[in-house]
Amino acid sequence: MHFQDLSLCEYHPGFLDAGSWSVPLRAAGWLEHPHAFPKAKAPAGFISRLRTLLQLTQESLPHYQFRGVHECSVCVAEGNEPPSSPGWSQGNLLIPGDGEIFAAPGGVVHYVEDHRYAPPNRFVSAVLGCPDIGTDEYFTELRRVNLGQTIPLQSKTEFDAMFRRQIEATLKKREP
Repeated sequence: MHFQDLSLCEYHPGFLDAGSWSVPLRAAGWLEHPHAFPKAKAPAGFISRLRTLLQLTQESLPHYQFRGVHECSVCVAEGNEPPSSPGWSQGNLLIPGDGEIFAAPGGVVHYVEDHRYAPPNRFVSAVLGCPDIGTDEYFTELRRVNLGQTIPLQSKTEFDAMFRRQIEATLKKREP
């Protein structure tokens, strides 16, 4: 899937749909061949922080992982072997910015590391200042940036509790 950097992200109903947020949901790092993208050396600490945020997303928001693996079309076009490790592309990052939220695919780490993708400076600043994903501080910051409105994202604890309630209600209906 390709979105031009900083365009509105309308990828999937719910948390990856700009219409679900009170502020713009901006795309960053949705690369596909043959679309050109800016290249540069990554700022100090950026790749490490980006990698950490993706890992935290995979651990704390597993219920938002997508099934299937995306094949890096940039690698294919360059004649390189695309990543094949599980989980490299299934997660999607939501990064609170200044009056906007950024949505980036999990593959953004690969794009920055291996293809020298240079994301917009606004996104870089947001990544470097982002609270650890999954923490209370992270959800508080998402709500604050979203003008205090409800966010279309649940913590793992909230999701598990909702799922448990649904199972209990279903089992209760089956009782004689």
